[in-house]
Amino acid sequence: MFKKSLIALTLLTLPLTASANWSAGAGYANISDNEDGNDISLGVIYGAIAYEFAKENSPFSFVPELRIGTGISDDTFDSTVKVEVESFTVLSVRGQYNYDNGVYLYVMPSYANLDMKANFHGESYSDDSWEFGLGGGVGKKITDKTSVEASYESYDGTDVLTIGFKYAF
Repeated sequence: MFKKSLIALTLLTLPLTASANWSAGAGYANISDNEDGNDISLGVIYGAIAYEFAKENSPFSFVPELRIGTGISDDTFDSTVKVEVESFTVLSVRGQYNYDNGVYLYVMPSYANLDMKANFHGESYSDDSWEFGLGGGVGKKITDKTSVEASYESYDGTDVLTIGFKYAF
């Protein structure tokens, strides 16, 4: 029974792996918020994996994507509270319009998790929350396999600006 299931699973995934609609990438995200008059700006690097579902002869496609990142720059406010990102995870589904010249525009609802830690006078506090958000962006294919993109997302008052690259395989 296990052997038959393994064969069936392999046959089902072959079209996905052979179709060159997978992409992987990396980028930088700036997470900013203005909480109670305190401006916070944090930097994150992330890796991403996505799969593009495109109908033949149509400029529209859907692109589910997973981004996982970690903090690379922290921030301090009130001269005493240090805030840093432990991890950043985003699940999104893009509605994408692809132009003939390699430019593409997209909108994306997202579900994101931001795990943060704050230090105040030797005490450490952490917060781990999931939020729904909405965003959009623009990308440009440099070659058939590589592209660069920039996007903006908003999660309950928290702004996320990203810049990244993708490689299709």
